[in-house]
Amino acid sequence: MARANIFIKCKIKSKIKKRIIKKWLKRFIYYYRKPSNEFGFMVLSFIRKWTYFPANIFIDDGGLWTNIGNKKIILFQTNNDEDRDFNKIVPMSIENEPKILVKNEKIDLNDSEVEQINNFVSKCQIEIIQLADDKISKLEFSDKIRNKGFFYGNKHGD
Repeated sequence: MARANIFIKCKIKSKIKKRIIKKWLKRFIYYYRKPSNEFGFMVLSFIRKWTYFPANIFIDDGGLWTNIGNKKIILFQTNNDEDRDFNKIVPMSIENEPKILVKNEKIDLNDSEVEQINNFVSKCQIEIIQLADDKISKLEFSDKIRNKGFFYGNKHGD
């Protein structure tokens, strides 16, 4: 199956207007929401059921979609369901002050829950980028975020 390379690993100059980046984001969102790409969409999932995060968080562990324009991104689910729902996922930039990169999406999380995700992204941005660039393994990543105070494991003790 051919992979759409229109938005993956895009390198653009900072002079490109925001509308171009929005166009690439729309293409990317259309790609991962398309049912035929369901099993070809690779993510490292932090499922709410197994973590102390308020929503499901999805990280690029293969380095395929880290760069959208000049932004590095993660995805998070806009509701706090324990099941994955790729129709309710929005991108967030990986930087010191993370921003939600799409507007007009209904987010069912309250402000403190979104702030928890922002806190995770800002404190672990180096580790997230290293994971996407394949410089550290998933095991090293989980150890590093556990040492930073973000628990990853079964929160119910089962």
